[in-house]
Amino acid sequence: MATLIPEQPKDCPYGERSVYEKLGRDLDADWIVLHSLGLHGHETKIWGEADIIVLSTKGIFALEVKGGKVSCQEGVWTFGEPNGRSYTKREDPWTQAKTTMFAVQRKLEEADRVFADVLFGFGVVMPNETFTTTGAEIEPAVLMDKREFRGNLSWYIGRLQRHWSNVYREKHERQYRAPTRAELQLARRILRPDIDSAFSLGSYVTGVESRLIQLSNDQIRASRRMAANPRTLVRGKAGTGKTIVAVERACQLAAQGLRVLFLCFNQLLAQHLRTSMAADPRSAGVDVRHVHALFHEVIAKAGLQDRLGSSDATKLFAEDYPRAFVDAALEIGLPAWDALIIDEAQDLLTLDNIDAFDLMLGNPGINRGRWHIFFDRNQNIYGTSIQEQVEKRLNEAQPAFDDLFENCRNTRQVAVQGSIISGIDLALEGAPDGLPCENVYYRNHKALLAQLESTVARLIKQDVRPQDIAVLSTRTRDNSLLAGIKDIAGVPLVDVSAAAAGDMVFSTMHSFKGLERQVVLAIDMEGIGDPAQSMLHYAGLSRARCLLHVFLPESAREAYGRQAAGFANRMSESA
Repeated sequence: MATLIPEQPKDCPYGERSVYEKLGRDLDADWIVLHSLGLHGHETKIWGEADIIVLSTKGIFALEVKGGKVSCQEGVWTFGEPNGRSYTKREDPWTQAKTTMFAVQRKLEEADRVFADVLFGFGVVMPNETFTTTGAEIEPAVLMDKREFRGNLSWYIGRLQRHWSNVYREKHERQYRAPTRAELQLARRILRPDIDSAFSLGSYVTGVESRLIQLSNDQIRASRRMAANPRTLVRGKAGTGKTIVAVERACQLAAQGLRVLFLCFNQLLAQHLRTSMAADPRSAGVDVRHVHALFHEVIAKAGLQDRLGSSDATKLFAEDYPRAFVDAALEIGLPAWDALIIDEAQDLLTLDNIDAFDLMLGNPGINRGRWHIFFDRNQNIYGTSIQEQVEKRLNEAQPAFDDLFENCRNTRQVAVQGSIISGIDLALEGAPDGLPCENVYYRNHKALLAQLESTVARLIKQDVRPQDIAVLSTRTRDNSLLAGIKDIAGVPLVDVSAAAAGDMVFSTMHSFKGLERQVVLAIDMEGIGDPAQSMLHYAGLSRARCLLHVFLPESAREAYGRQAAGFANRMSESA
């Protein structure tokens, strides 16, 4: 089923609506159909409008739909609708479709030259009329009327592809190509950006630069479904925008006058979210907290710190902290929140933590309260048995389930490289094409430092800002290959916890979860191919939005080859 934008057309004639809805049912899931697209760059009108635009992996096609009776007398075309109304035009449907196509083509090529060699075409659809008239203006090859409309419309799109490919080859001696799936998403963002769903991630993404990240169609649908369901479990791989949707939902709930608690596992992420959300007036009622900082604050207020003596870190976070919090919250009479949003919940889903969340929601609790939980099943750290117990417990609340599939963070190259090295696949759907990622191999420690110096110097020379670069390690700084190194290529390397605006940062991959940078330089990667390291690599490498350089010892070449072969096998099996 193709993506329809909008899902339900408004003030739409019957003929257009029937064609639009049938396209949605018949066309491939990766394709996008736009209805009633405004075109300020129309060839013959100050403001034009396209009936339907089909963005497909066969080409980009403008469809002119005539839903009722069609006739032409002395150069004047008359179009009738099923309701009995009619209107006249001197412009025939084929010319209307052609000028619309040119306007769409011009808009896309001006926005990005990648569309310069993409196949464009047009068609005319008359779902309720058998049209056999011939004439100089009429191009039967691109017409579909009542006789063919009951068939599968993907066949018609294929016919348009064959026709326009032949026309361009014969008339212009050029072969135009079909767009890629990533280019379809780019075309959608250019032609119909989701401006009303834009969300500013500014300081959370870069700490300095404020920019608008638009919700993908995938995320918009999830956000709408959450509005209709008080309890939701949202699943998605790294890069699918779980945090974006979580923050948007928190702001929506706060705008309704609710007191909202937003919890996340990463302390740095909580700090960045508080900063970035401050500019949104809807967020006044949102309390963004690092979950264990909240636990510790309440436990300390009740004087129960002695409950946190466990030396086993897993037991401390899975059991001791939440149990002590529950006792402390009851002791001090902690006020409840109206709604609970939990990001990075894969790090928090244990039965004892759920008991703590239940208390945070007061009398309605988990079973009847309002909550939305976001998690990545690829990063489950607690094992299958605990996961099954948690799922059973949460299912008592009868939550709705949602999945995010589109990668709105990484370029396709970053997603592929992260998938190869970690052995855990990042989302590829919707990821735009970007710059190639590099493996940088080194022989020894001295060579690594020289390679890092060279890479950073080149990036800075190419106008990449220091604040857009993160050096991520599998180890703490004192134990990393950069122990004792204060700057690279003359650029200070600052621990992310102490970083200011404009700093190039160092962080462990674990501490950087939930954060992002344009460029990630990954070091201390000797464990490539080790299952014990795969989840850490997955979480860390997926932090790169546009460019990923992985620094590997020469001894890791063979391991990388095995990982690449494994990725290729997974892709062929899923194809």
